[in-house]
Amino acid sequence: MAEEKLVFGTDIRLRYEFQENFNQKYYGDDPPKGSSDDGFLLGRFRAGFDYRPTETIRMALWMQHSDAWGMALDEGDFYNQEFRCGHNPNKDPWELSDTYIEIKRPFGVPITFKGGRQRIVYGNKRVFGPGQWGNTGRWIWDALNISYTFEKGFVDTYYGRTMIHEPDKFSLKHRHSYESFGSYSHFTLPQNLLGLVFEPFFMSKRDNHDRYNGEDNMAGSLDAYYAGVRICKINLNGLDIDMTYIQEFGDYSSDDLKAYGYHMLLAYQLKCPAMKPRVSVEYSFASGDSDPTDGDHETFDGAFGARDKMYGRMNLFHWKNLKDAQVNLEAKLWNGCYVKAEFHKFWLAEEKDAWYLNAKQYRDKTGESGDAVGKELDIVFQIDLPRKNEIQLGYGHFWPDEFAENKACNKQADWAFLQWRYQFSWGLL
Repeated sequence: MAEEKLVFGTDIRLRYEFQENFNQKYYGDDPPKGSSDDGFLLGRFRAGFDYRPTETIRMALWMQHSDAWGMALDEGDFYNQEFRCGHNPNKDPWELSDTYIEIKRPFGVPITFKGGRQRIVYGNKRVFGPGQWGNTGRWIWDALNISYTFEKGFVDTYYGRTMIHEPDKFSLKHRHSYESFGSYSHFTLPQNLLGLVFEPFFMSKRDNHDRYNGEDNMAGSLDAYYAGVRICKINLNGLDIDMTYIQEFGDYSSDDLKAYGYHMLLAYQLKCPAMKPRVSVEYSFASGDSDPTDGDHETFDGAFGARDKMYGRMNLFHWKNLKDAQVNLEAKLWNGCYVKAEFHKFWLAEEKDAWYLNAKQYRDKTGESGDAVGKELDIVFQIDLPRKNEIQLGYGHFWPDEFAENKACNKQADWAFLQWRYQFSWGLL
C-alpha cells in the first residue's frame, strides 16, 4: 500500500493530578508559593499535518496548546528574575510544535537533512529527551540535524537553540534559552563483542546571558561541554544491560566546570509469556559540589535529557547532586494492560550542595543536615483501549529522610494521577 502524501493528525491529552505535601517548586506543608494540597487538571492539544510531496521530502506543520486549570501555582510563580522571563511547564497557548522540512537520501546518498522546530531524541532519553510528561514538553528545538546512516548505525550532527515556554509571548518573538552544537552516534559492535550497541556523543550547552553566579558571587554566562558514551544490549539471554557515562566541563561564570554523571541498569525478563514480568535494578549518579568556595563548579547538570520518568515519578529530583538506587518490577496483567512499580532511595552526592527540587531553598553549605533525602514508591498502570485511546493511572508516596526533614518538612507526601490520551490521523492524498 502506497504511503499517503498528506496526513492530518490530532493528539489530545488530559491529566488530573493531586499533590499532598509538595508541589512543583517546594516540599512540605507550608510552601512559600502555591499550596501543599493541590488538585488540578492539565490539558494538551496538538494538531497539524505531514506532507510528503516525494519519497525524499517531508514537511510538517504542527501546533500545540497547553493549559492548566485549578493549579495553586500561577504564572507569576514561574517568573525568573534572573532570566527576566517565564518558563512555565504547564501553560503555553498555541505554539508552533513540530514544524520542519526533512530531506531523506537526496540522489540516493544515505544522508538526511532536517531543519526547523523539532524534538531531538536519542537512546534512552537520558541525555537527549523531549520530556513529554511535562504539559508543554521540556526540550523543543529550533535546529538543523544532519544524519548519516549505514548498515550498523548512524552518525548525527546538529546545531540548534532551545525554546522557552513563555505563555504571554509567541515563541518567534522571544529569545531562546540555550544554544548547542553536537554529535550523537550509534554503532552495533560485532558478535565477538556480544553485539553491544555503542553510542558516543558530544555536545555543548551555552547561554551568554549573565545569570549564573559563580562562587565569588559574580554573575556570568554558561559555556558547558559534554562528552560521553552509552553502551547497551537488549536480550542477552534474557538480560538487558544499559550504561551511560558523561563528563561535563567548561566555564560556569567565573568557576571552572568539572562534573560528571552516570547511570547503570541491569534487567532480567522472566520466562512467563503471559505476563512478561521484568525485574530490573538501576543506579543513577550526578556529582555535586564538595566545596562552595574553591572556584570549581562540580554540580553535574544532565544536559538535555528527560527528567519525568527517570528519578521518581513525583518529579522531586533532577540529575543533579544525586545518588538514586532503584528497583523496578514490570508486568502485563492482561492484553493491553501493563503495570510498573518502582522503589527509589535518594541521597545527595555532596552534603554541602543542594537538593535541586529548589536549590535556593534546600541547601546546607555546612553539610550538617546529612545526605539522605528520602525514599519513593511509584506504581503506574497503562491501559490501551480501542481506537488509539489510552488510560494511565498512578500513585506515588515519598518518605522524607534526614536532609528533607531538616531543610524542608518531616511529613510524608502523596501523589496520584489519572490520564486520558487520544491520537488520531487521517490521510487525504
